[in-house]
Amino acid sequence: MDPSRITATIRPRSAWESIDLGFALARTWFLPLWLCWWVAAAPLALATLLPLHRRPELWLLPLWWCKPAFEALPLYWLSRALFGERLPVATAARRLPQALPPRLWPQLLWRRIGVSRAFSMPVTLLEAPKGAARRARLRVLGTSAAGWLTIICAHLETVLWLSASLLLAFLLPEGIPRLDLAALAVDSASMADWIGSLLILGALSVMAPFYVAAGFALYLGRRTHLEAWDLELAFRRGRARREQTRRGHGRRGAPAAAAVLLVALALVVPLPPAQALTPEERLTPEEAHTAIDAVLAEPDFGGTRQEWTWVYVGNLADASDDDSGDGPALPDWLIQAVAVTVKWLLLLAAATALALLALRLLRDLRARAHRRREPPPQQPVQQPAQAQARRGGTHTALPLDIPGAVRERLAAGDSRGALALLYRAQIAQLRDAGLDLPDSATEEECLAAAGRRARPEQAAWLTRLVRLWQGVAYGHRRPDPAALESLLADRATLMQGRRGDA
Repeated sequence: MDPSRITATIRPRSAWESIDLGFALARTWFLPLWLCWWVAAAPLALATLLPLHRRPELWLLPLWWCKPAFEALPLYWLSRALFGERLPVATAARRLPQALPPRLWPQLLWRRIGVSRAFSMPVTLLEAPKGAARRARLRVLGTSAAGWLTIICAHLETVLWLSASLLLAFLLPEGIPRLDLAALAVDSASMADWIGSLLILGALSVMAPFYVAAGFALYLGRRTHLEAWDLELAFRRGRARREQTRRGHGRRGAPAAAAVLLVALALVVPLPPAQALTPEERLTPEEAHTAIDAVLAEPDFGGTRQEWTWVYVGNLADASDDDSGDGPALPDWLIQAVAVTVKWLLLLAAATALALLALRLLRDLRARAHRRREPPPQQPVQQPAQAQARRGGTHTALPLDIPGAVRERLAAGDSRGALALLYRAQIAQLRDAGLDLPDSATEEECLAAAGRRARPEQAAWLTRLVRLWQGVAYGHRRPDPAALESLLADRATLMQGRRGDA
């Protein structure tokens, strides 16, 4: 696409402004777009008419489902016309195989039910990406307004169908059989059902140019926003003006010299003196007034006319005349009493509503303050075994000989269980040291908490353990026995240092 050839104004637009631009393009080129849609739809309509002539609703179903194939040719014509190439409809019809997408069957299968079809169709037809490239391109260009466009156009198709049905049902002249609306909707064995199917197909064809043009305008709007077409065109126009100015400098000398020569001649050559009027040619004041009046009497210079208009001046009928009104009027004191009563009733209702709202707010504040003063519920005292399991982050107690239990599980081939036991034992040790770690804490959260509260060597040992545990638990790798033995030896060193500090 060459943005310099586009016939519309290129500027950043919102999604709804782009849709409005598309509708304006559809109104401008409605006839060729509509004919292009019928060029693609008519062969299928005629081919399915003979086998499905007894079931008009089944005849309409493939036409409705193949709408993406019918919209390809209008989009092809519009993409050329917007950039200055307005093809005749006959020429566009010959290019129908070229206008269809390279792979039509995805458009008629899972992509048929997509609500952003009008926006994704230009990407499919004009850029022709495939697979992951197409999905990435749509993620970059994507806009939520494409789904709303499909929903709005579907409702407009329904409105057009209902309007045409009501037009046939109620505006037919007398003497012509009326159209039965119930048969139009449900009776598949009557002529009314065929009329309803044709009206639906007509509504689809009328909305198709607007749907295609609005989706294409959305596509152009997103590309203008992402690729800065407006800035590119501004730079191109500035460069063209600069080149034109540069070429014009060489041709300015001769006109400028000619202008200077004419001014010099006008200053040197004297002008002939103005001829004064003779006394015979001069007019007296009376003759001048007569001439002026004669000129002003012409129709081109004025005239007077009278115009009569109706002006409302109020009710001039005599209120005391009993025969002028339809009935006796209400006295003024009664009208005033009713108005005052209604006013005070409204004020009373408003005051009552405010009082009830204040009471409700006061009650909520008291309930919140009462809940704040209540003591927290007492937690049941855990037994030693339960407390030890809680500190270990599991519901089973930890063994007394942690290294021996780890080596037993390694000998049994349970490397995951061995590392999990060592990790739980270290978490329990951190909790015993006063570190608050919830059961839901992840490995990284445990490392962060240990780095803030534990000793540096203890935090470094826990980091080595966590990395080895992650490789086994998530990477499904067997642990290095030497690394595990090193962890056990360093743990024993840390435990001895802890006892020495104590």
